[in-house]
Amino acid sequence: MEKSKPTLEEWKALYDAAIEFRKIEPWKWVKETDVFSVQDLQTGEIGYCCIMGELGEVLALAVYHGTEGLNGYKKILKRQINPGDTDSLFIQDCLIVMFESKRFVEKEDIQLINKLGYIFKGKNAWPVFKSYKPGYFPWFLSKDEALYMTDALSQAKDVCLRLKENNKMLHAPKKNHYFIRVPEVKGDVVVWKDEWREPDPVKPEDPVNVHVDEVRLQRIKNSLKQSTAIWEIGFFLAPTPVMEGERPYFPQAIMIADHDTGFIRDVHLAHKDACQQEFSDKFLLCMENAKAVPLEILVRKKESAKCLEPLATLLNIKISEVKKLQNIDNASRSMMKFFKR
Repeated sequence: MEKSKPTLEEWKALYDAAIEFRKIEPWKWVKETDVFSVQDLQTGEIGYCCIMGELGEVLALAVYHGTEGLNGYKKILKRQINPGDTDSLFIQDCLIVMFESKRFVEKEDIQLINKLGYIFKGKNAWPVFKSYKPGYFPWFLSKDEALYMTDALSQAKDVCLRLKENNKMLHAPKKNHYFIRVPEVKGDVVVWKDEWREPDPVKPEDPVNVHVDEVRLQRIKNSLKQSTAIWEIGFFLAPTPVMEGERPYFPQAIMIADHDTGFIRDVHLAHKDACQQEFSDKFLLCMENAKAVPLEILVRKKESAKCLEPLATLLNIKISEVKKLQNIDNASRSMMKFFKR
């Protein structure tokens, strides 16, 4: 476990890079839409950098992991997803350093800062590092993340200073190409060079792998009549993180509601690695308890439809994608308020 944590020397290098980056105040001339990238020396992964702070509210550098991270940032930029919404926890995949006031700095960070001998004073002066990973609680950086963020801050400073002198520097020569800083090891020295690259293709999603109990399914098909009922089925992240292992995660939740009456038939929480199987089992249990098979189920996301499609097809249930699930949304909002209290 301890091997995954940065050493004091690595933390110092990271804080030094953040301090130097903060000094140039790049948000005074760099826009949030000015995206460039830095390749990870250790993994070869591309991180897409954006500078926050042109409005003076949040001063930060975010580095989004790969094409998936970049696409998530674009959705936030286009206001398709609000950073404060729970849906953002599904897509935010980045490392970030924010420059905060002391009251927003966690105890562990303050202890580390004191140990390193730094003194920060005033508003937006304290560097705070966080790792965002879809489905997980924002967490402290691992050793590899700290090493990469150190390089990213150094290269971001270089790019921002050059952008100050040439505001057309990030204008791509070809559509959908991004400016990238690429490391090249020459002996004991790392040399950084400029390139333009198109983002890698999005990695294909893992196939839905759900074990279907054929005997149980056949029993439902033979013994339960298909009703005229329409069910809403919503999938979302529960707002209260669970601590297992090194990093807290947000449990996946399924909620099943009757569309006409608003009656909540079931709510179930599961770990993301087991949720597809557990949610399929809960769907079958709901039909057994209701002693009927619904005519139609309403879902909001394609991912939800894919999870339920194998069972729905075998039971002749129609799946419809809709923009809103009124009963699920009302119930989940009440659930969120309860957890916040």
